[in-house]
Amino acid sequence: MLIEKIPIVPEIMRIDTRTQAIDMQQIDNRRFLFNPKTGVLVLGRQYQETSLVNASHAVELADAGITKDFDDFVRGWIGTGRNYPKGVIHFAPCDRFRKHFFDRAFDTLEMFRENGALAGTVVRGFGSRWEQPLSAILTDLQKEEQKPSLRQQLRKTPEAKLSGTGKKTNNNDRRRFFEYQPY
Repeated sequence: MLIEKIPIVPEIMRIDTRTQAIDMQQIDNRRFLFNPKTGVLVLGRQYQETSLVNASHAVELADAGITKDFDDFVRGWIGTGRNYPKGVIHFAPCDRFRKHFFDRAFDTLEMFRENGALAGTVVRGFGSRWEQPLSAILTDLQKEEQKPSLRQQLRKTPEAKLSGTGKKTNNNDRRRFFEYQPY
């Protein structure tokens, strides 16, 4: 399968992260819902700083055409801007200390890394620390502060194929980070 770069538009976006890529750095402020099992990422409407936010994650998921399995989606907000020039990934409040949520949230961070999140992207509401850089969680990002590719710039060739086993998951990061979380 070819990886297709999807431009960011203000309307609700439904993205198959297994075959499509975005650049998170182009997002100002919007909700996200990600299902790690299916690879479906829903980006809510783009909200301006002064806009009235008159929807919810559930409403925007339904508006994207998904009306079941709401609890399978990791929810939060993402964007870049004034206080977060390298971006922010903010997880919605939930029972974040349970292992099933931790694994799904970790998968979500890896997905955003493949879609433009930087080492200095701020992660909020993940684990026991309120705010931390993505590189504190995905330690391989500490080595390179340069912008990771949009799937390594679409794997450097237009004919690049997405490999289902090509993830760069460092399971030691996952285990190390989860072991220190309070219950």
